[in-house]
Amino acid sequence: MEELDVNVSSSEGFGVAGKILLLSFISAVILMAILGNLLVMVAVCRDRQLRKIKTNYFIVSLAFADLLVSVLVMPFGAIELVQDNWVYGEMFCLVRTSLDVLLTTASILHLCCISLDRYYAICCQPLVYRNKMTPLRIAVMLGGCWVIPTFISFLPIMQGWNSIGIIDLIQQRQFNKASNSTYCIFMVNKPYAITCSVVAFYIPFLLMVLAYHRIYVTARAHARQIRLLQRAGNPQEPREPRQNLQEPRHKLQEPRQHPQESQQHLQEPRQKVQEPRQHLQEPRQNFQEPRQHPQEPRQNFQEPRQHPQEPRQNFQDQHSSHRMKTETKAAKTLCIIMGCFCLCWAPFFVTNIVDPFINYTVPGKLWTAFLWLGYINSGLNPFLYAFLNKAFRRAFLIILCCGDERYRRPSVLGQSVPCSTTTINGSTHVLRYKVLHNGHHQEQEKLPIHADPESQESCF
Repeated sequence: MEELDVNVSSSEGFGVAGKILLLSFISAVILMAILGNLLVMVAVCRDRQLRKIKTNYFIVSLAFADLLVSVLVMPFGAIELVQDNWVYGEMFCLVRTSLDVLLTTASILHLCCISLDRYYAICCQPLVYRNKMTPLRIAVMLGGCWVIPTFISFLPIMQGWNSIGIIDLIQQRQFNKASNSTYCIFMVNKPYAITCSVVAFYIPFLLMVLAYHRIYVTARAHARQIRLLQRAGNPQEPREPRQNLQEPRHKLQEPRQHPQESQQHLQEPRQKVQEPRQHLQEPRQNFQEPRQHPQEPRQNFQEPRQHPQEPRQNFQDQHSSHRMKTETKAAKTLCIIMGCFCLCWAPFFVTNIVDPFINYTVPGKLWTAFLWLGYINSGLNPFLYAFLNKAFRRAFLIILCCGDERYRRPSVLGQSVPCSTTTINGSTHVLRYKVLHNGHHQEQEKLPIHADPESQESCF
Protein backbone atom coordinates (compact mmCIF):
# COMPACT_ATOMS: atom_id res chain seq x y z
CA MET A 1 0.00 0.00 0.00
CA GLU A 2 2.79 2.27 0.48
CA GLU A 3 3.51 3.59 -2.87
CA LEU A 4 7.16 2.78 -2.79
CA ASP A 5 7.10 4.13 -6.22
CA VAL A 6 9.55 3.95 -9.03
CA ASN A 7 13.25 4.42 -8.58
CA VAL A 8 13.66 5.43 -12.16
CA SER A 9 11.24 6.21 -14.89
CA SER A 10 9.19 3.10 -15.37
CA SER A 11 7.89 4.15 -18.75
CA GLU A 12 11.31 4.62 -20.29
CA GLY A 13 11.64 2.56 -23.40
CA PHE A 14 7.89 2.45 -24.11
CA GLY A 15 7.06 3.32 -27.68
CA VAL A 16 3.83 4.91 -28.87
CA ALA A 17 2.14 1.54 -29.28
CA GLY A 18 3.35 0.44 -25.86
CA LYS A 19 2.02 3.59 -24.21
CA ILE A 20 -1.36 3.20 -25.92
CA LEU A 21 -1.59 -0.40 -24.75
CA LEU A 22 -0.50 0.58 -21.24
CA LEU A 23 -2.99 3.44 -21.12
CA SER A 24 -5.80 1.16 -22.30
CA PHE A 25 -5.03 -1.41 -19.61
CA ILE A 26 -4.79 1.19 -16.84
CA SER A 27 -8.01 2.86 -17.99
CA ALA A 28 -9.80 -0.49 -17.91
CA VAL A 29 -8.55 -1.14 -14.35
CA ILE A 30 -9.66 2.31 -13.17
CA LEU A 31 -13.05 2.06 -14.86
CA MET A 32 -13.61 -1.42 -13.46
CA ALA A 33 -12.77 -0.25 -9.95
CA ILE A 34 -15.01 2.83 -10.13
CA LEU A 35 -18.07 1.11 -11.59
CA GLY A 36 -17.72 -2.03 -9.50
CA ASN A 37 -17.39 -0.28 -6.17
CA LEU A 38 -20.16 2.18 -7.00
CA LEU A 39 -22.39 -0.77 -7.85
CA VAL A 40 -21.69 -2.39 -4.48
CA MET A 41 -22.51 0.79 -2.56
CA VAL A 42 -25.70 1.46 -4.52
CA ALA A 43 -26.82 -2.15 -4.15
CA VAL A 44 -26.53 -2.09 -0.37
CA CYS A 45 -28.20 1.31 -0.14
CA ARG A 46 -31.18 0.21 -2.23
CA ASP A 47 -31.63 -3.36 -0.99
CA ARG A 48 -33.21 -3.55 2.46
CA GLN A 49 -32.24 -7.18 2.94
CA LEU A 50 -28.57 -6.41 2.28
CA ARG A 51 -28.66 -3.63 4.86
CA LYS A 52 -29.81 -6.11 7.51
CA ILE A 53 -26.59 -8.13 7.23
CA LYS A 54 -23.81 -6.87 9.47
CA THR A 55 -21.02 -7.96 7.16
CA ASN A 56 -22.27 -5.63 4.47
CA TYR A 57 -21.34 -2.59 6.57
CA PHE A 58 -17.72 -3.65 6.15
CA ILE A 59 -18.29 -4.33 2.47
CA VAL A 60 -19.72 -0.86 1.87
CA SER A 61 -16.84 0.76 3.73
CA LEU A 62 -14.40 -1.39 1.77
CA ALA A 63 -16.05 -0.35 -1.49
CA PHE A 64 -15.79 3.30 -0.45
CA ALA A 65 -12.05 2.92 0.25
CA ASP A 66 -11.47 1.16 -3.06
CA LEU A 67 -13.52 3.81 -4.85
CA LEU A 68 -11.33 6.54 -3.41
CA VAL A 69 -8.25 4.62 -4.52
CA SER A 70 -9.58 4.48 -8.06
CA VAL A 71 -10.52 8.18 -8.09
CA LEU A 72 -7.78 9.92 -6.05
CA VAL A 73 -4.75 7.68 -6.50
CA MET A 74 -4.84 5.66 -9.70
CA PRO A 75 -5.46 8.48 -12.22
CA PHE A 76 -2.46 10.54 -11.09
CA GLY A 77 -0.24 7.47 -11.09
CA ALA A 78 -1.44 6.63 -14.58
CA ILE A 79 -0.73 10.16 -15.84
CA GLU A 80 2.80 10.08 -14.46
CA LEU A 81 3.36 6.61 -15.87
CA VAL A 82 2.23 7.51 -19.38
CA GLN A 83 3.72 11.03 -19.55
CA ASP A 84 6.94 9.99 -17.81
CA ASN A 85 6.77 13.19 -15.77
CA TRP A 86 5.19 14.54 -12.55
CA VAL A 87 3.76 18.02 -13.08
CA TYR A 88 1.74 18.58 -9.91
CA GLY A 89 4.45 19.76 -7.54
CA GLU A 90 6.22 18.31 -4.51
CA MET A 91 3.49 19.03 -1.96
CA PHE A 92 0.76 17.31 -3.97
CA CYS A 93 3.17 14.42 -4.44
CA LEU A 94 3.28 13.99 -0.65
CA VAL A 95 -0.51 14.28 -0.40
CA ARG A 96 -1.08 11.79 -3.17
CA THR A 97 1.44 9.38 -1.64
CA SER A 98 -0.20 9.71 1.79
CA LEU A 99 -3.62 9.02 0.27
CA ASP A 100 -2.18 5.99 -1.48
CA VAL A 101 -0.85 4.52 1.77
CA LEU A 102 -3.98 5.47 3.72
CA LEU A 103 -6.59 4.11 1.32
CA THR A 104 -4.84 0.90 0.31
CA THR A 105 -4.08 0.09 3.95
CA ALA A 106 -7.72 0.78 4.85
CA SER A 107 -8.80 -1.58 2.08
CA ILE A 108 -6.65 -4.40 3.48
CA LEU A 109 -7.85 -3.78 7.05
CA HIS A 110 -11.44 -3.99 5.85
CA LEU A 111 -10.72 -7.39 4.33
CA CYS A 112 -9.29 -8.46 7.67
CA CYS A 113 -12.41 -7.29 9.53
CA ILE A 114 -14.63 -9.14 7.08
CA SER A 115 -12.70 -12.35 7.73
CA LEU A 116 -13.13 -11.92 11.50
CA ASP A 117 -16.84 -11.24 11.08
CA ARG A 118 -17.21 -14.40 9.00
CA TYR A 119 -15.29 -16.37 11.62
CA TYR A 120 -17.69 -15.37 14.40
CA ALA A 121 -20.72 -15.97 12.15
CA ILE A 122 -19.78 -19.43 10.87
CA CYS A 123 -17.60 -20.92 13.61
CA CYS A 124 -19.57 -19.64 16.62
CA GLN A 125 -23.16 -19.99 17.77
CA PRO A 126 -25.65 -17.27 16.75
CA LEU A 127 -25.84 -15.89 20.29
CA VAL A 128 -22.04 -15.65 20.46
CA TYR A 129 -22.02 -13.85 17.11
CA ARG A 130 -24.66 -11.44 18.36
CA ASN A 131 -22.66 -10.71 21.50
CA LYS A 132 -19.38 -10.30 19.63
CA MET A 133 -20.55 -8.26 16.64
CA THR A 134 -22.58 -5.58 18.37
CA PRO A 135 -23.27 -2.28 16.56
CA LEU A 136 -20.78 -0.56 18.84
CA ARG A 137 -18.05 -3.08 18.07
CA ILE A 138 -18.75 -2.85 14.35
CA ALA A 139 -18.45 0.95 14.56
CA VAL A 140 -15.15 0.61 16.46
CA MET A 141 -13.78 -1.83 13.90
CA LEU A 142 -14.79 0.42 11.02
CA GLY A 143 -13.24 3.41 12.76
CA GLY A 144 -10.03 1.46 13.29
CA CYS A 145 -9.89 0.60 9.59
CA TRP A 146 -9.70 4.33 8.82
CA VAL A 147 -7.80 5.71 11.82
CA ILE A 148 -4.94 3.19 12.02
CA PRO A 149 -3.72 3.88 8.46
CA THR A 150 -3.31 7.59 9.26
CA PHE A 151 -0.47 6.72 11.66
CA ILE A 152 1.53 5.14 8.85
CA SER A 153 0.51 7.55 6.07
CA PHE A 154 -0.07 11.26 6.61
CA LEU A 155 1.70 11.53 9.96
CA PRO A 156 5.09 9.97 9.05
CA ILE A 157 5.09 11.04 5.39
CA MET A 158 4.31 14.70 6.04
CA GLN A 159 6.90 14.73 8.83
CA GLY A 160 9.48 13.09 6.57
CA TRP A 161 10.09 10.16 8.90
CA ASN A 162 10.18 7.74 5.99
CA SER A 163 13.10 9.57 4.33
CA ILE A 164 15.43 9.85 7.32
CA GLY A 165 18.87 8.68 6.18
CA ILE A 166 18.02 8.47 2.47
CA ILE A 167 17.22 12.10 1.58
CA ASP A 168 20.16 12.40 -0.80
CA LEU A 169 19.14 9.27 -2.67
CA ILE A 170 15.56 10.51 -2.99
CA GLN A 171 16.63 13.90 -4.36
CA GLN A 172 18.94 12.18 -6.80
CA ARG A 173 16.14 10.07 -8.22
CA GLN A 174 13.52 12.81 -8.34
CA PHE A 175 15.13 14.40 -11.37
CA ASN A 176 16.20 12.90 -14.64
CA LYS A 177 18.73 15.22 -16.24
CA ALA A 178 18.73 13.30 -19.50
CA SER A 179 15.02 13.84 -20.16
CA ASN A 180 14.62 16.89 -17.87
CA SER A 181 11.77 15.15 -16.10
CA THR A 182 10.55 15.23 -12.50
CA TYR A 183 9.12 12.20 -10.69
CA CYS A 184 7.03 11.65 -7.59
CA ILE A 185 9.42 9.35 -5.74
CA PHE A 186 8.41 7.63 -2.53
CA MET A 187 11.27 5.76 -0.91
CA VAL A 188 11.38 4.50 2.66
CA ASN A 189 14.09 3.67 5.15
CA LYS A 190 14.36 0.31 6.90
CA PRO A 191 12.38 1.13 10.09
CA TYR A 192 9.50 2.63 8.14
CA ALA A 193 9.47 -0.22 5.61
CA ILE A 194 9.25 -2.86 8.35
CA THR A 195 6.72 -0.99 10.48
CA CYS A 196 4.36 -0.09 7.67
CA SER A 197 4.55 -3.50 6.02
CA VAL A 198 3.78 -5.30 9.28
CA VAL A 199 0.83 -3.03 10.13
CA ALA A 200 -0.58 -2.75 6.62
CA PHE A 201 -0.12 -6.30 5.38
CA TYR A 202 1.50 -8.98 7.52
CA ILE A 203 -0.68 -8.68 10.65
CA PRO A 204 -3.95 -8.54 8.65
CA PHE A 205 -2.68 -11.36 6.46
CA LEU A 206 -1.97 -13.55 9.51
CA LEU A 207 -5.41 -12.87 11.00
CA MET A 208 -7.11 -13.63 7.70
CA VAL A 209 -5.24 -16.92 7.34
CA LEU A 210 -6.20 -18.02 10.86
CA ALA A 211 -9.85 -17.00 10.43
CA TYR A 212 -10.27 -18.61 7.03
CA HIS A 213 -8.54 -21.76 8.20
CA ARG A 214 -11.03 -22.12 11.05
CA ILE A 215 -13.90 -21.45 8.63
CA TYR A 216 -12.57 -24.13 6.29
CA VAL A 217 -12.21 -26.66 9.12
CA THR A 218 -15.75 -25.92 10.34
CA ALA A 219 -17.19 -26.30 6.84
CA ARG A 220 -15.47 -29.66 6.41
CA ALA A 221 -16.74 -30.86 9.79
CA HIS A 222 -20.29 -29.95 8.83
CA ALA A 223 -19.84 -31.72 5.50
CA ARG A 224 -18.77 -34.92 7.28
CA GLN A 225 -21.77 -34.73 9.59
CA ILE A 226 -24.16 -34.40 6.67
CA ARG A 227 -22.53 -37.35 4.89
CA LEU A 228 -22.94 -39.50 8.00
CA LEU A 229 -26.61 -38.57 8.21
CA GLN A 230 -27.12 -39.40 4.57
CA ARG A 231 -25.42 -42.78 4.95
CA ALA A 232 -27.57 -43.58 7.96
CA GLY A 233 -30.63 -43.41 5.74
CA ASN A 234 -34.06 -42.00 6.41
CA PRO A 235 -34.48 -41.45 10.15
CA GLN A 236 -38.24 -42.06 9.74
CA GLU A 237 -37.80 -45.82 9.23
CA PRO A 238 -37.32 -46.74 12.92
CA ARG A 239 -40.62 -45.05 13.69
CA GLU A 240 -42.72 -47.57 11.75
CA PRO A 241 -42.47 -50.41 14.33
CA ARG A 242 -43.79 -47.96 16.88
CA GLN A 243 -47.02 -47.76 14.90
CA ASN A 244 -47.16 -51.55 14.79
CA LEU A 245 -46.73 -51.68 18.53
CA GLN A 246 -49.84 -49.60 18.96
CA GLU A 247 -51.99 -52.03 16.97
CA PRO A 248 -51.52 -55.03 19.34
CA ARG A 249 -52.27 -52.68 22.18
CA HIS A 250 -55.62 -51.98 20.57
CA LYS A 251 -56.18 -55.68 20.05
CA LEU A 252 -55.34 -56.38 23.65
CA GLN A 253 -58.11 -54.08 24.67
CA GLU A 254 -60.72 -56.05 22.71
CA PRO A 255 -60.54 -59.30 24.78
CA ARG A 256 -61.59 -57.28 27.76
CA GLN A 257 -65.12 -57.66 26.42
CA HIS A 258 -65.14 -61.46 26.85
CA PRO A 259 -64.68 -61.56 30.62
CA GLN A 260 -67.59 -59.22 30.83
CA GLU A 261 -69.69 -61.48 28.60
CA SER A 262 -68.71 -64.53 30.68
CA GLN A 263 -69.69 -62.71 33.77
CA GLN A 264 -73.03 -61.99 32.16
CA HIS A 265 -73.53 -65.73 31.46
CA LEU A 266 -72.69 -66.57 35.03
CA GLN A 267 -75.28 -64.13 36.16
CA GLU A 268 -78.06 -65.67 34.01
CA PRO A 269 -78.90 -68.53 36.50
CA ARG A 270 -79.26 -65.86 39.09
CA GLN A 271 -81.44 -63.75 36.83
CA LYS A 272 -84.70 -64.81 38.46
CA VAL A 273 -83.42 -63.99 41.88
CA GLN A 274 -81.46 -60.87 41.05
CA GLU A 275 -83.36 -59.38 38.11
CA PRO A 276 -83.15 -55.82 39.45
CA ARG A 277 -79.41 -56.18 39.81
CA GLN A 278 -79.12 -57.38 36.23
CA HIS A 279 -81.04 -54.38 35.05
CA LEU A 280 -78.60 -52.21 36.93
CA GLN A 281 -75.62 -53.98 35.34
CA GLU A 282 -76.91 -53.80 31.78
CA PRO A 283 -76.62 -50.04 31.64
CA ARG A 284 -73.16 -50.40 33.12
CA GLN A 285 -72.20 -52.79 30.37
CA ASN A 286 -73.69 -50.51 27.79
CA PHE A 287 -71.68 -47.74 29.32
CA GLN A 288 -68.47 -49.73 29.10
CA GLU A 289 -68.90 -50.77 25.50
CA PRO A 290 -68.80 -47.28 24.01
CA ARG A 291 -65.37 -46.78 25.60
CA GLN A 292 -63.92 -48.75 22.71
CA HIS A 293 -65.05 -46.19 20.17
CA PRO A 294 -63.11 -43.21 21.57
CA GLN A 295 -60.02 -45.37 21.40
CA GLU A 296 -60.50 -46.14 17.74
CA PRO A 297 -60.69 -42.47 16.73
CA ARG A 298 -57.74 -41.85 18.98
CA GLN A 299 -55.75 -44.37 17.05
CA ASN A 300 -56.98 -42.87 13.81
CA PHE A 301 -55.99 -39.49 15.16
CA GLN A 302 -52.51 -40.68 16.06
CA GLU A 303 -51.84 -42.17 12.65
CA PRO A 304 -52.21 -38.92 10.68
CA ARG A 305 -49.83 -37.20 13.09
CA GLN A 306 -46.99 -39.14 11.56
CA HIS A 307 -47.59 -37.70 8.13
CA PRO A 308 -46.91 -34.03 9.00
CA GLN A 309 -43.73 -35.15 10.75
CA GLU A 310 -42.37 -36.76 7.60
CA PRO A 311 -42.25 -33.55 5.48
CA ARG A 312 -40.99 -31.62 8.48
CA GLN A 313 -38.21 -34.15 9.06
CA ASN A 314 -37.40 -34.15 5.37
CA PHE A 315 -37.33 -30.36 5.45
CA GLN A 316 -34.93 -30.46 8.40
CA ASP A 317 -32.67 -32.84 6.50
CA GLN A 318 -32.84 -30.65 3.41
CA HIS A 319 -32.18 -27.58 5.51
CA SER A 320 -29.14 -29.18 7.15
CA SER A 321 -27.83 -30.24 3.75
CA HIS A 322 -28.46 -26.76 2.34
CA ARG A 323 -26.69 -25.19 5.30
CA MET A 324 -23.69 -27.45 4.77
CA LYS A 325 -23.56 -26.55 1.08
CA THR A 326 -23.89 -22.87 1.94
CA GLU A 327 -21.05 -22.95 4.45
CA THR A 328 -18.85 -24.94 2.08
CA LYS A 329 -19.56 -22.43 -0.68
CA ALA A 330 -18.80 -19.58 1.73
CA ALA A 331 -15.48 -21.20 2.61
CA LYS A 332 -14.60 -21.59 -1.07
CA THR A 333 -15.62 -18.00 -1.75
CA LEU A 334 -13.44 -16.69 1.03
CA CYS A 335 -10.54 -18.83 -0.15
CA ILE A 336 -10.86 -17.28 -3.60
CA ILE A 337 -10.93 -13.79 -2.08
CA MET A 338 -7.94 -14.65 0.08
CA GLY A 339 -6.04 -16.04 -2.91
CA CYS A 340 -6.69 -12.92 -4.96
CA PHE A 341 -5.63 -10.74 -2.04
CA CYS A 342 -2.32 -12.59 -1.65
CA LEU A 343 -1.68 -12.63 -5.38
CA CYS A 344 -2.25 -8.88 -5.64
CA TRP A 345 -0.45 -7.55 -2.56
CA ALA A 346 2.14 -10.13 -1.46
CA PRO A 347 4.67 -9.31 -4.25
CA PHE A 348 4.59 -5.62 -3.40
CA PHE A 349 5.05 -5.98 0.36
CA VAL A 350 7.72 -8.63 0.07
CA THR A 351 9.65 -6.30 -2.24
CA ASN A 352 8.89 -3.38 0.07
CA ILE A 353 10.82 -4.99 2.93
CA VAL A 354 13.58 -6.51 0.82
CA ASP A 355 14.46 -3.40 -1.21
CA PRO A 356 15.95 -1.28 1.64
CA PHE A 357 18.22 -4.18 2.62
CA ILE A 358 19.62 -4.57 -0.91
CA ASN A 359 20.45 -0.86 -1.32
CA TYR A 360 17.31 -0.02 -3.33
CA THR A 361 18.33 -2.00 -6.39
CA VAL A 362 14.87 -3.26 -7.37
CA PRO A 363 14.14 -2.05 -10.94
CA GLY A 364 11.59 0.71 -11.36
CA LYS A 365 9.45 -1.26 -13.82
CA LEU A 366 9.16 -4.12 -11.34
CA TRP A 367 8.06 -1.66 -8.65
CA THR A 368 5.40 -0.26 -10.99
CA ALA A 369 4.14 -3.71 -11.94
CA PHE A 370 3.79 -4.78 -8.30
CA LEU A 371 2.13 -1.50 -7.36
CA TRP A 372 -0.52 -1.72 -10.06
CA LEU A 373 -1.06 -5.37 -9.26
CA GLY A 374 -2.11 -4.18 -5.81
CA TYR A 375 -4.35 -1.54 -7.35
CA ILE A 376 -6.11 -4.26 -9.33
CA ASN A 377 -7.28 -5.76 -6.04
CA SER A 378 -9.35 -2.62 -5.43
CA GLY A 379 -11.19 -3.22 -8.68
CA LEU A 380 -11.41 -6.98 -8.20
CA ASN A 381 -13.20 -7.05 -4.83
CA PRO A 382 -16.67 -5.95 -6.05
CA PHE A 383 -16.61 -8.46 -8.89
CA LEU A 384 -15.77 -11.25 -6.46
CA TYR A 385 -18.86 -10.36 -4.46
CA ALA A 386 -20.96 -10.03 -7.60
CA PHE A 387 -20.18 -13.47 -8.98
CA LEU A 388 -19.85 -15.39 -5.71
CA ASN A 389 -22.69 -13.95 -3.60
CA LYS A 390 -26.27 -14.59 -4.65
CA ALA A 391 -27.77 -11.62 -2.79
CA PHE A 392 -25.33 -9.15 -4.35
CA ARG A 393 -25.74 -10.77 -7.75
CA ARG A 394 -29.50 -10.31 -7.59
CA ALA A 395 -29.14 -6.72 -6.41
CA PHE A 396 -26.71 -5.99 -9.25
CA LEU A 397 -29.11 -7.44 -11.81
CA ILE A 398 -31.96 -5.31 -10.47
CA ILE A 399 -29.81 -2.17 -10.77
CA LEU A 400 -28.38 -2.98 -14.19
CA CYS A 401 -31.77 -4.08 -15.55
CA CYS A 402 -33.52 -0.96 -14.23
CA GLY A 403 -35.57 -2.75 -11.58
CA ASP A 404 -36.72 -5.68 -13.71
CA GLU A 405 -39.37 -7.57 -11.72
CA ARG A 406 -37.87 -10.93 -12.69
CA TYR A 407 -34.93 -10.36 -10.36
CA ARG A 408 -36.86 -9.02 -7.39
CA ARG A 409 -37.38 -11.08 -4.26
CA PRO A 410 -40.77 -12.83 -4.30
CA SER A 411 -43.36 -11.89 -1.69
CA VAL A 412 -43.67 -14.17 1.32
CA LEU A 413 -47.49 -13.99 0.97
CA GLY A 414 -47.54 -16.09 -2.15
CA GLN A 415 -47.93 -19.87 -2.09
CA SER A 416 -44.89 -20.37 -4.28
CA VAL A 417 -42.55 -18.94 -1.66
CA PRO A 418 -41.01 -21.76 0.40
CA CYS A 419 -39.80 -19.69 3.34
CA SER A 420 -38.87 -16.35 4.78
CA THR A 421 -36.60 -15.23 7.57
CA THR A 422 -37.14 -13.54 10.88
CA THR A 423 -35.01 -12.72 13.89
CA ILE A 424 -36.03 -13.99 17.32
CA ASN A 425 -33.86 -13.39 20.36
CA GLY A 426 -30.93 -12.55 18.13
CA SER A 427 -31.16 -15.80 16.12
CA THR A 428 -32.35 -15.93 12.54
CA HIS A 429 -35.16 -18.42 11.86
CA VAL A 430 -36.72 -19.83 8.73
CA LEU A 431 -40.49 -19.57 8.52
CA ARG A 432 -41.76 -22.24 6.17
CA TYR A 433 -45.37 -22.01 5.01
CA LYS A 434 -47.42 -25.01 3.95
CA VAL A 435 -50.92 -24.59 2.50
CA LEU A 436 -53.10 -27.70 2.59
CA HIS A 437 -55.21 -28.83 -0.34
CA ASN A 438 -58.45 -27.64 1.16
CA GLY A 439 -57.06 -24.10 1.32
CA HIS A 440 -58.42 -23.51 4.81
CA HIS A 441 -55.38 -24.30 6.93
CA GLN A 442 -51.91 -22.83 6.86
CA GLU A 443 -49.15 -24.58 8.77
CA GLN A 444 -46.03 -22.69 9.78
CA GLU A 445 -42.81 -24.42 10.68
CA LYS A 446 -40.01 -22.54 12.36
CA LEU A 447 -36.45 -23.77 12.28
CA PRO A 448 -33.32 -21.98 13.48
CA ILE A 449 -30.57 -21.35 10.99
CA HIS A 450 -27.03 -20.18 11.30
CA ALA A 451 -26.63 -16.44 11.61
CA ASP A 452 -24.60 -15.80 8.51
CA PRO A 453 -25.59 -13.78 5.48
CA GLU A 454 -25.56 -16.70 3.08
CA SER A 455 -27.98 -18.58 5.29
CA GLN A 456 -30.20 -15.56 5.67
CA GLU A 457 -30.43 -15.08 1.93
CA SER A 458 -30.77 -18.76 1.04
CA CYS A 459 -34.56 -18.71 1.38
CA PHE A 460 -35.14 -16.13 -1.33
